[in-house]
Amino acid sequence: MPRATKEELEWAYAVTREKFLERVNKMFPIKTDDWNRYLDGIFELISNDEAPLYESKMNAYLEETVVKYLHPSDDYVSLTKIARKYDAANPSYLIQSWLRSRNTVEFLATWERKHNSNFNEDAFQRITVDAKTPQFTLTPKKWIDLTNAIGIISKQGKSGGTMAHPFIACDFEMWNDAEFRFEVVKFFTSSEMEIFDSDNAE
Repeated sequence: MPRATKEELEWAYAVTREKFLERVNKMFPIKTDDWNRYLDGIFELISNDEAPLYESKMNAYLEETVVKYLHPSDDYVSLTKIARKYDAANPSYLIQSWLRSRNTVEFLATWERKHNSNFNEDAFQRITVDAKTPQFTLTPKKWIDLTNAIGIISKQGKSGGTMAHPFIACDFEMWNDAEFRFEVVKFFTSSEMEIFDSDNAE
């Protein structure tokens, strides 16, 4: 995997620093003026090329963040671990809530069609009909058993949990965290605009 670009490291720095502020705010509430001042300071460091993007420990952390969300490998990511950040007591319930959305199952089906020749399309169509009913529920295991899905893995037992391809895990993270979703979309929108401007300049 090639090293992250400066722009990707800057994105990761801004996102992770803001996440750090959010964690601090939960323990020690930060006043609105101070919050805005801290955010301004983060972006001022980035704008002035003073952010510690290449300091050893920070760089390793930022590189990991870039790989995880912008250039994911095929190593599956624990949805259970992600869910615990938002609902430590009931991570499995949070995953089921995500699966209850018709938009989610259609997203998962799109991924399966592109990566899984054994995906059961007929079973998926039946699920989309069921998804319209108020009593609809879907567990990871049920999704896998019905559709032969490979994008999600469900393991039982003490060391079990739900794992997913990084592309799918990123969707789950964005579903849980509106600010993270915003930053991901902003990053790719900015990238597309830079390409558009560059093409028009030629």
